[in-house]
Amino acid sequence: MVKDLANNAMATDGQKACLVIDHLVEALGNDPSSSLRRALILTDIDHHPGTTQAEIMARMDLHKSALNREIEWLFNYGCIMMQDSAKDARTKTLHVCGYSKKGLDSALEYFKSDHQKLKNFIVLYTKVLRQEKPTLRDAKILAYLYNKKVASKAEVLNNLYDAPTTTDHRAFGEILNAGVIKGVQDAA
Repeated sequence: MVKDLANNAMATDGQKACLVIDHLVEALGNDPSSSLRRALILTDIDHHPGTTQAEIMARMDLHKSALNREIEWLFNYGCIMMQDSAKDARTKTLHVCGYSKKGLDSALEYFKSDHQKLKNFIVLYTKVLRQEKPTLRDAKILAYLYNKKVASKAEVLNNLYDAPTTTDHRAFGEILNAGVIKGVQDAA
């Protein structure tokens, strides 16, 4: 804990952003292609343990079908567990568990355990990326460039996650084409 606090104090904002994103990737089964929306939903469930899908839909203004897909993914990958509701037998309550809880707790350390600040961080990256469904990989590209200020495309891609090269190149290209980043050198 003390070591983490010392590391937080010595890290730049860009480095902290990269670390938070890394912890969110960890919380989502080490899947950097997970959407920022999925990370936001997981954070909301952790913020409101024992919540229901209906409550999440109301808080986050999500469509039922979109939320159902995300909850199903989170459950299938062991990020959340479902329990029967004590109030209504037809309803399941949701709780973050296992490696997801550990990853989220690590991300929350950078926000003094304030879930709303972590949610605001995720929403900010969602807005800045201007994509239909931005991923944690996309956010890491942006955070890395924010931290480095100037970097080559190769340098950015070398600091991403284990994924097929084409996936990283496609993600980088979409962000570049959207005008979110500019001036990145193509050479190594």
